[in-house]
Amino acid sequence: MNDFADYFEFEMGKVHLSHFYLYFIFAAATALYLIRKSKSKYKWELFFICFYLLTGNINQLLTIKIPGISFFEIQPERFIFLLLSFFILRKSFFKKNRPTDFSNGRVPWFQVMLFAYIFLLIVSIGMNISELDVPDALKTILESFAFLVIIIAFRLMADVPSYKVIGKSMIIGAIVSSTVSLIQLGVNSYFLRIGDFRPAFGDAVRSNGIFNTEYYNAYYLIIAISWALVSIKNKVLRISLVSLFSLGVLSSFQRMSWIILALVLFIYVVYINKIAIQKLALAGLFFLAILLSTSIFYYQDIMNSAVVKERLADSPGGRQGYYTMVIENIGKKPLFGYGGLTNEVYYTNLLRITRDRDRATATTGSIHSGYFSVLFEYGIPALACFSLFVILSVVYYSTRLKDNIYFVVPFLVGIIFMIGNLTNTFLFLSYISLLYAIHIGMGMGINHTSKKIIS
Repeated sequence: MNDFADYFEFEMGKVHLSHFYLYFIFAAATALYLIRKSKSKYKWELFFICFYLLTGNINQLLTIKIPGISFFEIQPERFIFLLLSFFILRKSFFKKNRPTDFSNGRVPWFQVMLFAYIFLLIVSIGMNISELDVPDALKTILESFAFLVIIIAFRLMADVPSYKVIGKSMIIGAIVSSTVSLIQLGVNSYFLRIGDFRPAFGDAVRSNGIFNTEYYNAYYLIIAISWALVSIKNKVLRISLVSLFSLGVLSSFQRMSWIILALVLFIYVVYINKIAIQKLALAGLFFLAILLSTSIFYYQDIMNSAVVKERLADSPGGRQGYYTMVIENIGKKPLFGYGGLTNEVYYTNLLRITRDRDRATATTGSIHSGYFSVLFEYGIPALACFSLFVILSVVYYSTRLKDNIYFVVPFLVGIIFMIGNLTNTFLFLSYISLLYAIHIGMGMGINHTSKKIIS
């Protein structure tokens, strides 16, 4: 039986579970409609994937918990992993479904780096197993394989209609999440809210949309923007969707997502769409003038906001304290790190920094950087492999943008993942990591199919 209170960081009296279940029905009906209208070869798998994408991570409410065996609870991410594992087996061992060898034996360098990273992760956990919580260690290894399975499964699909349905699901999900975000910001802060309840300024609260944190919401919307830019041909509709999704990102009050949004739009407009930088600069100056004019009227609210106060506070419990802790301790175990976060070094230092036992035991929170997390947990060689995996995936798709416009999506998703990991930890089966794996695999599938995506 589910303890729903675990999913809400505010009193349950504010929660209307019926709203969530009504949305689940809508999402299931939408997923069914999309796959029935598509020419996908993989309708069964695609239905569950579309439903997953349409429901953000409010689908945590659908987690099936086995009493007394929390390690084996059936979470949506694990269900997707099992679904795609069976898909790979079916594609690999049944002659009728066996895939053609598109790669001619060539494996992209970024995938080699991923293999090396996972290998070093397993070695690190093995070297430190006596100091770790064994179930957590096994869970980490399983999730690393799950990440790889998702990439391989979407590569094996090599099916353009399936990829197009995934893009449509992302766009529809983003329409819902943006709308919910604006309602949470201006009408009802608790509407379809799950997870965090973090203040922004005044009485306003950061918008989570259909996610449990504001940054998942923001990064999902930015990925949906890349889909809208590529797949929506009607100019008015495309601009309308990008504007709506951008408002959703802004309502999250997540600073890094604002930077990434601006960067993604800049890259698309200048590098991909080849719009003159002079026109872009003029539009940017116009927007800046409006922003500065508006800020004059709300100066006190802005300066007193939680967003600004977090930046002005020079607290040892902030990100700088975590990063300093990693740098000071990695010299003791530079090759393989500490194997995870459930160890004495992490506990002692986080308790000193945060004075929060839940943070110290890694029950909540993280090191707030994917790169620093990999460095502390698995060592310098693992960090090098992880960094090369992320960077080389971006390079891989940047060199193929002229071959197919749909390479733009995994290229931009790679940039989002690469920069987002600077201040957040997106490793393996976190929601954004799963989206990254899906799009990396899709990009490889597009590269291996001779079909062209025609709207």
